[in-house]
Amino acid sequence: MAFDALTLSVLRKEISDALVGGKITRIYQPEKDEIVLFVFNKRTYKLLISANAQVNRIHLTEMPTDNPKTAPSFCMLLRKHLTNATVTAVDQMPFERVAEFRLEVSDELGYRQQMSLIFELTGKTSNIILTKEDYTVVDCIKHLPQDLNAARLVIAGAKYRFFAPQNKIEPFDLPRVAEFLEKCDLPLRKTLPEALLGVSQTTVNEILWGVDENDHSAENNALVVRRIAQYQRELQHPKPNVVLTSGTPSDVCPFDYLSKKGEKLFFDTLNQAHDNYFYLLDKAQRFADKAKSVASLVKNAISRTEKKLAAQRQTLLDSENRDTYKLYGDLILSNLWNITDREKLTCVNYADGETVTIALDKRLSPQQNAQAYYKKYRKLRSSFEHNVKLVEENSRLLDYLLTIKENLRFCTETEDLQQIRDELIAVGLIREQNSSKKKTDSPVKPLQYNIDGYTVYVGKNNVQNNFVTFKLARPDDVWLHTQKIHSSHAIIVSGGATVPDSVVQKAAEITAYYSQARNGGKIPVDYTAKQNVKRPSKSPLGFATYSTCRTVLVDPDRHVNDLV
Repeated sequence: MAFDALTLSVLRKEISDALVGGKITRIYQPEKDEIVLFVFNKRTYKLLISANAQVNRIHLTEMPTDNPKTAPSFCMLLRKHLTNATVTAVDQMPFERVAEFRLEVSDELGYRQQMSLIFELTGKTSNIILTKEDYTVVDCIKHLPQDLNAARLVIAGAKYRFFAPQNKIEPFDLPRVAEFLEKCDLPLRKTLPEALLGVSQTTVNEILWGVDENDHSAENNALVVRRIAQYQRELQHPKPNVVLTSGTPSDVCPFDYLSKKGEKLFFDTLNQAHDNYFYLLDKAQRFADKAKSVASLVKNAISRTEKKLAAQRQTLLDSENRDTYKLYGDLILSNLWNITDREKLTCVNYADGETVTIALDKRLSPQQNAQAYYKKYRKLRSSFEHNVKLVEENSRLLDYLLTIKENLRFCTETEDLQQIRDELIAVGLIREQNSSKKKTDSPVKPLQYNIDGYTVYVGKNNVQNNFVTFKLARPDDVWLHTQKIHSSHAIIVSGGATVPDSVVQKAAEITAYYSQARNGGKIPVDYTAKQNVKRPSKSPLGFATYSTCRTVLVDPDRHVNDLV
């Protein structure tokens, strides 16, 4: 992520413009290492400051904020000192990820005094520190291990000291940068982050975009200096954006980075971009957790069904010779006169004329041996008939579960996952939780496309497939499905008109994309009038049959630009 001292400088300016002159009205601490300040300055702003080791950040936020019923001690301390405090300045330690909020507060006697709230964005050691006017530490949100002999002590009562100056070059001191480049003979991508003050690897990657990092010629060095100067100009006129990779936020940048590929969402301020980035990141993480939970349920159900099928099919194989035992019983009864050995009977099989030897239990009479073979025959016959039905039922169930597993790949919203979960509850694969509570149905939102003026709907799961095919579609609409392959149901709303082949082609490409064969090519997609599509009685949700159709071969294509 491109969060370095240069990015913080842009955030600091925006925060300063919004908050300076405002008063702190409320203070929340929703997490053990995170605080939210409510500042009124013509309107109420929410400033989020997080010292979390993984996502330490600072920005204005519009997202809902939790206020724990029991406030942590650091939150109570901030409320004691900073409630109704006036923000007089928002500063930054030059080219360091340290922000300082200068505050004018009133003490117990009503006298005005200065205090500072300092935020260090330093990864695992990030901290939020409250100090007096002379920088005596009052307390901090994280009590990190301290070496009492160290130059910097961040404990109550100690003098807070800013970071010691680093022996590095200020990134926009272009003459010194040029001098460094003349002497450098190592790859620039590795050396610039170590040589320049306050820049991250992401920033260096953008500066060196299109530059040969191993070329140390005067011309290439001059190009690097120009790229740094260009970076400085871009920072002065930011175009904040969030970079999405496969729909998931991967970075947030102060302007349009050439080195960052993917979909980009642009915002008016960098604070808005950061707020949206972390919101989308949290949403994606929550969605991934829920998807993993549902996927695990489906995976376990598939595994159980496959094991049942294997056992039932083995039982069918074991039952194949059941008629042999009936034959043995018949032969014993028809050869009672010929039994001389109590352990076996050798006789002619009247079915094929061959001689056969039948094992006998010497503890039983000949008639009892015949009844034992009849009993075994009846047991295997009953088992065969029962398992034929079970194999048929579980084969349908397995096929149905595989469609659900495929549908999980196309889920994009929490509602999609909830519909699949409700579907699993309906078929009894998982138990419904809090059944006493009134169930609220998730809204059915199939994908909607506009292709050359025609509306196309595509289901993302069996609930949506059933809705698209049997509730949304009219008899003369065009219905599409991949041939003999699991896929979403799609319809083209015809409005009674003949749908052009070009529209059918694009709709078929979308259908192939939302299918089990999305990574293949030349996928056969069947299409027919919806009136030819039926749902057999007692069939699983989303199952359909059709009597007549035409087929088109297509390559899968999402046609994202046609999405409504």
